[in-house]
Amino acid sequence: MASKKRIGRQQVDTSSSSQLLVDNDTRIVLEAQQKPARIQPMRGSGLQANTRDEVLANHTFGDTSKAEQQPTMEEHLCTQLLIDGHVQSFVDFFHLMHRNDQHKGGGCSSKSQQDINGAMAESGSFSVAEMKFLRDQLVLIELSKRRDEYLDVMAAYDSLATYFMERQDNATMIFFNEKCLEIARHTNDQTREMQILLQIGIGYHVMNKLDQARQYLELCVAIAKTYTNDKELCVEAYTHLGKVYGDMALRSEREEEFVAAIDLYRLCLDCAITSYNVEAQTHSQFKIGICYNALNEPADGLPFLEQYLSAARQSGNFDGECNACAALATAHDKLGNQQQSIEFLNQYLAIATRAENLTSQADACARLGQIYTASQNFQRACEMHEKNYELSKVVAARSGNQTTQNISRVSVGAARANAKLSMLLAYVTDDFQGLLTWKNTQAKSITE
Repeated sequence: MASKKRIGRQQVDTSSSSQLLVDNDTRIVLEAQQKPARIQPMRGSGLQANTRDEVLANHTFGDTSKAEQQPTMEEHLCTQLLIDGHVQSFVDFFHLMHRNDQHKGGGCSSKSQQDINGAMAESGSFSVAEMKFLRDQLVLIELSKRRDEYLDVMAAYDSLATYFMERQDNATMIFFNEKCLEIARHTNDQTREMQILLQIGIGYHVMNKLDQARQYLELCVAIAKTYTNDKELCVEAYTHLGKVYGDMALRSEREEEFVAAIDLYRLCLDCAITSYNVEAQTHSQFKIGICYNALNEPADGLPFLEQYLSAARQSGNFDGECNACAALATAHDKLGNQQQSIEFLNQYLAIATRAENLTSQADACARLGQIYTASQNFQRACEMHEKNYELSKVVAARSGNQTTQNISRVSVGAARANAKLSMLLAYVTDDFQGLLTWKNTQAKSITE
């Protein structure tokens, strides 16, 4: 009752006469002492929300700027939510407006506040129109819950999730989508459940939270295995799950956890096959072969690399063909198949030359030089290293990175020295006296 009287006192017209004469007596009765009559009920407002907002804007804002209007409108909306009896809407709306401050302060007094603060990412301030939209959706949620109209509740949550997704506030989008997910499961709506799980998984993927993304997308795919009414949705679920597996595999590969990377790339391959994604399928095959090479188990990787090479040739993918030949050359080199390794490197060089890829040409020449050196074909090794050096100069001029060129220069020197090694050994073994004479001559020249 105290609150009702207080509201009445605030709403009474104070511009009217403050005194009344009663029965010709001189007794004065103050109007403020009369029992106030409620102009507007506590629950179920007499004015529509938009009408009240317009009245407030006309009487309060005037010519104030938008920056000055915002806190005033926010205070008005919060107050009006309480007056109308929408307590939960007030709590959620207040937390949406102030979640950054509350999060920094760390003072969470309720589970609802903790959930929202923990889930929602930082975002900019809201415009007046945005605040009204948020207010309307939260009120609709509260009223629909009272009437057990779950579809309307889910529609409002979905509107909020879509709004925050457009603001690129993925954490808040996930928060409201999880509310939608509860209702979808309660109503046994598998299509909607798949859509929500997919959106949450994509949101976590964008936030680079791969483990959470995998969890929700695997739940989505689990439904897709038995639910076939929407094939397009199923394909989309497998496609996004494959992307998550691929990113997780790449992370393991960078950490040199190649066994885990292979397992994840195999899962990625399965998703690509199911979603009819040929590009993702061939990429997974290539990465599996690369990881087997890194594990020094090239025999297991050969079938995957050969399939990748075949697909690259059929599609006219010169870069893919170059990469496949380079990886196959590595695999055969590890297996001791030196001649096959040289053949693939020559193919690698020919394709790179045809594609005018100088970096790949230089790499192929350097690797051929190393193999020829290992087989003691020093003349051929010298030719390849010299060609690599000429190419590396052009690449360095374009990129500004001299490291590769310096390495190539050293390799050329070593190759030329190896080419002269037989001559040196001949002098050492057959003309030792001549070698001593030459050394003495060099020593005398240095002394002078």
